[in-house]
Amino acid sequence: MSDIGFSISMPLTLEDVEAYLRFKMYDSLENNGSYKKFLIARKEQGYPWAIDMVQKIHNLQNAIKMLEQKEAELKTSQLSNLYIIWQHVTESNLPPVDLQLTIATCMISKRKNIPCVIVRGKGRGAQPFTINSKFGLFLQDLWVVYKIDFLIKTFSKQKINSIDEAHAMPILDIVKILDEDKDKNIHHLAGALFMAFSHVYKSTVYGINALI
Repeated sequence: MSDIGFSISMPLTLEDVEAYLRFKMYDSLENNGSYKKFLIARKEQGYPWAIDMVQKIHNLQNAIKMLEQKEAELKTSQLSNLYIIWQHVTESNLPPVDLQLTIATCMISKRKNIPCVIVRGKGRGAQPFTINSKFGLFLQDLWVVYKIDFLIKTFSKQKINSIDEAHAMPILDIVKILDEDKDKNIHHLAGALFMAFSHVYKSTVYGINALI
């Protein structure tokens, strides 16, 4: 699904996504949630950086809730079949990539003899869906948005292990290196996550009806 050709107000920014990513990374350094407690304490003490980070985290969480509300609205709309596919994709452990192309009837629009992709249903023995091929990238980005915590957790583990292979460094030293992040991997991942959310949000709020 392509970008909409006019300016659309977004409920979050790239900076919000990067703040959330860093928060999740720092909080993963210890399993007892000590960084979250530290952040909340500093916010309550009036530290500007902590107030700003907490606000950015809330912005992302609220944006995800907005998408979940849009998902719920699909259930009773003329796009109820999209709701079914939406659930199958977001509840799957694997992203909908390398989708097989075919000529078929789109489950969403009911248009016949059009280029479609085949989307596997979740669970053993589930029947596949055929949907307009224009939905392919949308479904991939949708999976990314709903798996954001899983993706950040995986990235964090790999990043931290590359910094401290022996698992012997003090946490503050690791945080300092992550803050510098000279290879910009954190910023690049945040950018990719933001682009995925932007595509899904714009398509869901403004663009889906143009395809049916």
